[in-house]
Amino acid sequence: MTTARSGRLYPPSWSYPAFILWLECGYAVALRLTTGLPWTTSIWQAAVCLAAIGPLLLVVMNAVAGPKVLGRLPAAAFHVLRYLAGIGEFAIPWLGWAALIHIINAGGLSWAAAFWAGGAIVIFSDLTGAALLLRFRPRAADVEVTEVTIDLPNLPGSFDGYRILHISDIHCRSLLPAHRVAERLLPARSLHPDLIVFTGDLSDESPLRLETAAEALSVLTAPDGIVAVMGNHDIWSGEARFIKAMAHHGIKLLVNDHLTLSRDGAQLHIAGVNDASYTEKADLAAALNGVPAGGEVILLSHAPAIMREPLAQRASLVLSGHTHGGQVVLPGIGPIYVPSRLGRRYSSGLFRIGTTQLFITRGLGEVVPPLRINCPPEMAVLTLRGGRRGARVRNDVIPRCAR
Repeated sequence: MTTARSGRLYPPSWSYPAFILWLECGYAVALRLTTGLPWTTSIWQAAVCLAAIGPLLLVVMNAVAGPKVLGRLPAAAFHVLRYLAGIGEFAIPWLGWAALIHIINAGGLSWAAAFWAGGAIVIFSDLTGAALLLRFRPRAADVEVTEVTIDLPNLPGSFDGYRILHISDIHCRSLLPAHRVAERLLPARSLHPDLIVFTGDLSDESPLRLETAAEALSVLTAPDGIVAVMGNHDIWSGEARFIKAMAHHGIKLLVNDHLTLSRDGAQLHIAGVNDASYTEKADLAAALNGVPAGGEVILLSHAPAIMREPLAQRASLVLSGHTHGGQVVLPGIGPIYVPSRLGRRYSSGLFRIGTTQLFITRGLGEVVPPLRINCPPEMAVLTLRGGRRGARVRNDVIPRCAR
């Protein structure tokens, strides 16, 4: 059973065709003013440029997301490349549209004219994006609290009804400073979980943001405390600093390790792996080392890609983030981009893969683009139930970003 309660972030259906019409008109005017092409030509070529948005966005997202090699670079080199990737967010679409305009005019338009036309389209797109950011930038009231009942057949009776608050992907940064993070975390104070888990990507940018974000997270309380694992952004921003910040604020960090919770003589094992996405630092065998055979295991992994490891089937339940639910989810299309090797289908929600259930949260923060459409920020309360043999979960998604 899945229920959710939240605020807005669901644009009315008429806004999508209106947005496409807005871009079409803007691109046509940009082409007309920079190239002098006839209006009819500008209009149909604007439609071609509009159709190219999807492929260009995918190229940008893959470039900005960071190849795996970035996780192995020194911190200084990584930050230099990160800023270069930021420049690429503008340069790639600019050059892409310029090349497209030059090609569809079959050489009848100079490279210089095509270059300026591409620039005009980028400027118009960025201004439109800024307006969307102001309109759809998530606020504290938009945080969706998702409540999910998860049946685990081998769950010890002492843990029946055990409540886990799952938080992920806060991404404290200039657009989401620590005081805004604290506001988004406010709903958690009234949820009364038994355990709080954080599945990585606490902050971006400066060490100061890491410290203040850790402080905001540590204010939350639960009888069994807060348990966390690292995400790729935590490693890129400074693995040693992240470990120090977690320890300073009393948050138990699992780095390819596990802890055991006990109730009335029964045990529940919480295992946690390091990032399994771009940095590939997960060691599932080490995390499960020492867990007794037949013991009930809940595995924390920032990236759901850990499910590609056969040993993940040792866990009854895997909790992940990393995908952000896609952030921008279009009606009839779904998420535009999901940074996961499991594919777009596994953007968020509850799944069964083999004998293991996987829950992916949309997370609380954002990265590029720093907005959410049809995909509000989320924290999840997972209530564990035993003895029902998972009857409520099929080998498919239970709601994604719909309600």
